[in-house]
Amino acid sequence: MDTPLESEVLLLIADISGYTRFMLTNHTARVHAHGIVADLLGVVAREARPPLAVNKFEGDAIFMVAPRPASGWHDAGRTLGARLTGFIDVFNRRLTELASSNICDCIACQQMVSLRLKVIAHYGVAVRSRIAGFDEVSGVDVILIHRLLKNEIQAAEYVLLTEPAYAFLEPPGDYVARRESYDDVGQVPVRLRAIAAAVPAAAPRRFSLVDAWRKIGYDVRYLLARRRHPAA
Repeated sequence: MDTPLESEVLLLIADISGYTRFMLTNHTARVHAHGIVADLLGVVAREARPPLAVNKFEGDAIFMVAPRPASGWHDAGRTLGARLTGFIDVFNRRLTELASSNICDCIACQQMVSLRLKVIAHYGVAVRSRIAGFDEVSGVDVILIHRLLKNEIQAAEYVLLTEPAYAFLEPPGDYVARRESYDDVGQVPVRLRAIAAAVPAAAPRRFSLVDAWRKIGYDVRYLLARRRHPAA
């Protein structure tokens, strides 16, 4: 284990709203359900730009970290703040592409239009270390941002920033001040920007060679995974 390093960090989580219901409902169509979610998470992960980098995938979410560099941190913050909604934009564009070229009438492919993305960010201090080959980030602020995944917000698609993150990122757009409350971390002042999704209301089945190859890819990846993990 490497020597732990404590530093100021921007922590960001991009989380798919409706994931649990989508996966449970689509157990019989799990190959396509998993393929759709992996496809959507992939485009979101590729939207990360330095100094922000993917730390790990957490099921339906992507945990990203930007450690403070020796210089240029303030400018980096404003650049990241201007790109917060970009994660939601690429998610919605990819979802629109999948829904608009859908060749399948399985329940997973029909219900994918219900998925949305929320982005949560917090600025604080974290301990960064490498354990058994994995980059680990820990500390109270890491706990706090994960607590914010469970909040009282009724919307499914939004950007939610803690006050320290809002001050650092200086994002454009209208953000509403509010508070979230937790038994362990207490009151958390936050800023919320709700976003209305611009995605199709349905994914009607239509002929598409692109989607045919995509679905074959889903099947091949699933079969390969079963060969690597036959007990799954």
